[in-house]
Amino acid sequence: MAGLKTASGEAIDGSFELQVEVEEGDAVGQGGPPGTPGSPPAAPRALALRVTGDLHVGGLMLLIVETVGVQRDWSDHALWWAQRRQWLLRPGRTLDALGVGGDARLRFTPQHRPLRLRLPNRRRLRLRLSFAQPLAHGVAQACRLLGIRHPEELSLLRPPEEEEEGGEGRKGSAPPPPADFDLSHLRLPPGEEGPWPEPLPHLPPACYRMLVAPRGGLGPVAPPRPPRGNPLLRRTRLHARWLDSSRSLLEQDVADDEELLLRFKYHCFLDLDPQRDALRLALLYEQARWALLSEEIDCTEEEMMLFAALQYHIDEVGDSGEPGGAGGGDDLDDLDAALSNLEVKLGGEAEPPSPLEELTTVPELAEELEIYRPRRLTLRGFRPTWAVLKETTLSYGRSPPAPGEPLQQLNLRGCEVTPDVDVGAQKFCIKLLVAAPEGMSEIQLRCRDAPQYARWVAGCRLASRGRSLADASFGAEARGVLGVLGLQPGGGPSQPPAAPGAPPRPPPDPRVLLAPRFQRKLKAKQLVPRILEVLHRVGALSPAQARLRFLEAWRALPDFGLAYFLVRFKGGRRDEVLGVGPSRLLRLDPGTGSVTRAWRYSALRQWNVNWDTQQVTLELEGEVTLALWVLSAPCRALHEFLGGYLCLGGRQPGRPLDLRLFQKLTGGQEPL
Repeated sequence: MAGLKTASGEAIDGSFELQVEVEEGDAVGQGGPPGTPGSPPAAPRALALRVTGDLHVGGLMLLIVETVGVQRDWSDHALWWAQRRQWLLRPGRTLDALGVGGDARLRFTPQHRPLRLRLPNRRRLRLRLSFAQPLAHGVAQACRLLGIRHPEELSLLRPPEEEEEGGEGRKGSAPPPPADFDLSHLRLPPGEEGPWPEPLPHLPPACYRMLVAPRGGLGPVAPPRPPRGNPLLRRTRLHARWLDSSRSLLEQDVADDEELLLRFKYHCFLDLDPQRDALRLALLYEQARWALLSEEIDCTEEEMMLFAALQYHIDEVGDSGEPGGAGGGDDLDDLDAALSNLEVKLGGEAEPPSPLEELTTVPELAEELEIYRPRRLTLRGFRPTWAVLKETTLSYGRSPPAPGEPLQQLNLRGCEVTPDVDVGAQKFCIKLLVAAPEGMSEIQLRCRDAPQYARWVAGCRLASRGRSLADASFGAEARGVLGVLGLQPGGGPSQPPAAPGAPPRPPPDPRVLLAPRFQRKLKAKQLVPRILEVLHRVGALSPAQARLRFLEAWRALPDFGLAYFLVRFKGGRRDEVLGVGPSRLLRLDPGTGSVTRAWRYSALRQWNVNWDTQQVTLELEGEVTLALWVLSAPCRALHEFLGGYLCLGGRQPGRPLDLRLFQKLTGGQEPL
């Protein structure tokens, strides 16, 4: 009976013939000499094995190794089922339980494979990462090799299509440029491949110095001119290229030595420390700089001049070797103040007030401002008004105030605060978008000078977060606003000291420091004096302090951290834009870019995703339910941003990340 077979060739005893391809991998994967690329992998070896359905995966791998008969380290190999695009990583599962039959084609292949990562500073590294574990684990491995803390903030995405088709001045058929450093020989020691590890110094010193240098040690490059069309709709297409963090690289058709972009995905940056996070700060600065130059985020002309001045200062000080250029000998008081301010602006929570402070009178801002409320069929402009900001309520009325006269009131909790500033023209305005039953209500405040403007911007921002002026971060917030304007807290510009005997700096080049739309607006001979004037106001800073100031100003932009998606709401007749930020959701008109509705995450009760119909349902407070379909990206991208921001926004310094909760909120398609 053992030799009898059915008409299909299957044995009567229940065994069947299984086709397996064996890839042995290259020399680097098996402990080849460090620093030398591995030899080209040999052709896969085909095996035909007679197995039964009750054979488990571990036994099948042992049978493969015995059949091959090659003495080598097979510990990194695993089984890949190409037809179903899944890894068979559980050694105790049987073939019958997995559905593996005679028609299956398996591949016994290495799990760790070479991958090329392009960093925000345009440097390329070749690393060996896991193609079998979820993407989040592979990103954590790369961050540990590079010494980057908090890898949950980063992810991988594919390059833009125009680059794949021949961007950067090369044809699509030409080979990609070589990696600046081949680190594929670096492997984490056993026991150090945890999902969210603390970084270790694995990088060669020359590679580390190259990565932390301004612009990665490369020459300046003019930003590309963005394509014509609606800029908001163009930004909705940026997030279709993110890889799925819950699936492995091979499951997402990533090939060996393919080039991917390593970027900060979630703009919730925790515990930034210049001493421990030099590379993290350098990459974050480069990503912010390119986002501004490529017009992925809007800013005013005055803000762009500040960004240009700080870029010029960082490039020149970092290249000239002036004292403090490498971060040594800095003024510790200034650096501590900048760090505390940055922690506040990047979401750091202040210490809770003591019971004695809670019993004292809540402070308030009570000053004369000019207020304007845009309304239809009215020609009224700014009018002098007595305004009072207490806790989260803005009250305003006639100036000077009459005793006992009732004031109009607005609750600023959850409002949008947008600066409208031009220091040269002495224009200090604040636009507030306040949620109202009929939509968004706009009110504009005009201050008389920069100090008053800083107080009211800081107060309105705290009120929008549900905090009062008694919050410990109010002073740091106001100082940060003045810092963004390039002014010292005293109100006047600082004088940058000239280094004795230092060669004169070359003039700034607006072509590499400004976004294209500002270059088209003004001529170079007009831009250079303005950049130098702002640099004069900023004062002397070390590169670390200048990067912190740059990130503070970037963080203060109204559109900071917003990921835009083109959506169609259920029952709607036209497409709209949904913005997902670190602390809020925005509903925007794609034609004008105006915000029609805004919600804080505290108003989001839950969201559901129907993976079959690709419909996302948002349940908000007030019995509001919104059903929508994402048109510009897979609905998975919107789901990951919602879950990532909700999980990462609640982190506390010194506490480990709840990895299971993070995977549950950003995954959801597969059971944990």
